[in-house]
Amino acid sequence: MIGGKVQKLVDKMIREPNARPRMVEWFNPAQLIVTGTKTVLSSLFGRYSDYRLIEAFNNQHAEQVNDYAKEYMPDGKGGYMVDEDGFYIPDPHQERDEIWIDYVCDVGDGFNSTYSVAYALTQQELPLQTSGGLKHTTKRGDILIFGGDQVYPTANSEAYVKRLIAPYHMAKGFTGAPHPHVFAIPGNHDWYDGLIAFSRIFAARKWFNGWQAPQRRSYFALKLPHGWWLLGTDIQLNSDIDEQQVRYFEKVAEQIDPSERVILCNAEPYWVYKHKYKDYDPVYNENNLAYLEKMLKDRHIGIHVYLAGDSHHYRRFEYVPTLANGAEDHSLKIEKITAGGGGAFLHPTHDITKRVLEETTYDGEAPLALERKKDFPSIAQSRRLTWQNFLFAWKNPLFGIVTAILYLLICNSLLSVDSFPSSAESYAAVISSSWANIGRSPSAFIWTLIVIAGFWLFTDTHYRVYKWIAGFLHGATHVAASFFIGCGAIYLASTVFHLSWGFCALLLSGILIAYGGWFIGSCIMGIYLFISLNWFGRHANEAFSALQIEDFKNFLRIHIAKNGDLTIYPIGLRKITRKWRKSAQRAEYGPLLEPDAPVGKRTDTEPKLIEDPICIPAVRASRQ
Repeated sequence: MIGGKVQKLVDKMIREPNARPRMVEWFNPAQLIVTGTKTVLSSLFGRYSDYRLIEAFNNQHAEQVNDYAKEYMPDGKGGYMVDEDGFYIPDPHQERDEIWIDYVCDVGDGFNSTYSVAYALTQQELPLQTSGGLKHTTKRGDILIFGGDQVYPTANSEAYVKRLIAPYHMAKGFTGAPHPHVFAIPGNHDWYDGLIAFSRIFAARKWFNGWQAPQRRSYFALKLPHGWWLLGTDIQLNSDIDEQQVRYFEKVAEQIDPSERVILCNAEPYWVYKHKYKDYDPVYNENNLAYLEKMLKDRHIGIHVYLAGDSHHYRRFEYVPTLANGAEDHSLKIEKITAGGGGAFLHPTHDITKRVLEETTYDGEAPLALERKKDFPSIAQSRRLTWQNFLFAWKNPLFGIVTAILYLLICNSLLSVDSFPSSAESYAAVISSSWANIGRSPSAFIWTLIVIAGFWLFTDTHYRVYKWIAGFLHGATHVAASFFIGCGAIYLASTVFHLSWGFCALLLSGILIAYGGWFIGSCIMGIYLFISLNWFGRHANEAFSALQIEDFKNFLRIHIAKNGDLTIYPIGLRKITRKWRKSAQRAEYGPLLEPDAPVGKRTDTEPKLIEDPICIPAVRASRQ
């Protein structure tokens, strides 16, 4: 089910821990250039060459719905009937009693975090315990949903193989019949190569390790038991769904009865982003997603569960309607869950502080009050983790190359001197004389403007007032720091080392400026990110990507029971496993590696419920 190249990589990862990919270093200068270039190109060409149109054209006669409300048709030989591509055929006369679904987002980053989640997710059974001591035995999903961003930093075949396919093969390379199925929603990182690699893996009706992949497009509709549906959208790079996709879901909606209910999966939690950005970003776009939601509601089809990734944490909002007698009707409640903890670096949960979000409706009624129920990590834990930004220089050592070069260039323009001060002069005198030289150097103004403009461009783009003020102050701080570091370097070279004007003096001064730029410049960046996030709620992505936190991972396990109740088990790993060993007793179908610690001593690395299971009861006949 995998090629020889992948098998060689898997074997190498088992033997050599150093062959396993580390977390992406987002502030590595080379990575910044590659990611920035990919982002610009994919955004530019994505608008004019939308791969979803090609998919729609090639699959005009494709089945609109994948039916899991029915059991598979037996072949009379102890197996199941399959179509020409080897996928099971539903039996129209046999209803399915129950189903398990696994939902995981934002995977394919560092090996330890990705494999820790895959190892827990692929266990045949996973025992869990509620806060009250009640025990639940959950089962591996009949369906696995990848909810967005299957690989980092950018999509290509090599990255998918190394960061996603290989780890999941090591966790569950093969399965017995009936094989589980996998579906995937592309996120923005999957779109960075125009969705080419994603489509080859998930939309070519092949295998993904031990899972069959019956998906035909980058979006899909699943019919589930007891009147439940799961719809997965593709919002490309602009939080938008294309016209062909809208038509697809319109045809799907024709098959959904008003008494049935929907789980809607998007790559981004637009209910949170709308709250964060609507007042600052006039081009914020969720029009087509809003249309899809309105289209379903106009047909009296209730969306009761919203699932998304993109934000790499767990956060749940809930709305419970109240009946005329004042009682709460939990069978009609709405859950909006962000669960982007499949492997990527952690995002903060204190980026927003509101406990209730006012959600507008489409029928003129009063807004829905979505109550914030749970965060993982907690807001307090998230705030404590932010202090690690003061260690920015140590966590992102290569970023200092950028500030070292910038500081050298700035000092070269600001400190255009043709002689060193005498050893008798004080540091203040060096500053005074250097300041006087600035007025005689036209390049000083130009370089100052360039540096400030660069940091202005880096500043959070959504809040324009903040961008202008914080961007200017951030850039000006770096210019000022480089000036004083440059003056200090000249002073030390002349007074401490007693060097006169010449090559040795210039070389020593340059080394001191570069080192100061590496350390001080990195520290300024860390302090800026700390202040921006904690005081103003900006730069949540940059502040935590700099920390590369592997812990606080999560995924969801969803169960539709025989009585029609839907239960969501939010599963978290407080700490990931960082040390693995070859499985002592390799199971027939995996895993190939297991935690290198006795079961009783794994504590925080063992999967546990983030909160008690969330249940949406079936709508009983008496309530209809």
